[in-house]
Amino acid sequence: MDKNSRYTVDSSILFRQWLNDTREMVQDTIFHSRIQKKNNNHPVSQRVFFEQNAHSHYFSYRNNKNLFKENPVSYIRHQSLYNVLKNLKKGRYNPDISIDLHGLTQHQAQQALGELITTCQKEKIFCAHIMHGHGKHILKKQTPFWLSQHPDIIAFHEAPKFFGSDAAIIVIIEINSLKKNINIFN
Repeated sequence: MDKNSRYTVDSSILFRQWLNDTREMVQDTIFHSRIQKKNNNHPVSQRVFFEQNAHSHYFSYRNNKNLFKENPVSYIRHQSLYNVLKNLKKGRYNPDISIDLHGLTQHQAQQALGELITTCQKEKIFCAHIMHGHGKHILKKQTPFWLSQHPDIIAFHEAPKFFGSDAAIIVIIEINSLKKNINIFN
């Protein structure tokens, strides 16, 4: 006697019996609007909107192709902060916040970066993760250039493999409490 003899019932018959009272699902498609309605009547929303625009004001559209030719991308504001960059390269900082720039235009990406910096400073988050992706290499080339122009960016480096490798950047952002005591990174 074969040890699989009790499983001789046709599996398709069992399947049909099991799903006898079911019906086919209808797939509904939902289209999301990309236009966000802003409530400009509330003074707090006006202030937040102003702060986000102020942070994105630092980013320009000019293209400096000679600034970040090397791979991996890295930047420090002052040579005295080299230890921060060294620790960033070794992966000693874990980002507390992340942003994904996939599918955004350059202007939308600049606004999102301004919003990220505003949020980090309000929430006192000093390490952020920015996913720019590969795509047509537009955001990949522009994001480091934009970040290097902002005065509150202390350092950034290409993300470790776990966080997206050359499709992402890990950023150290200066927050108000760190402006007084920069030795927190040593």
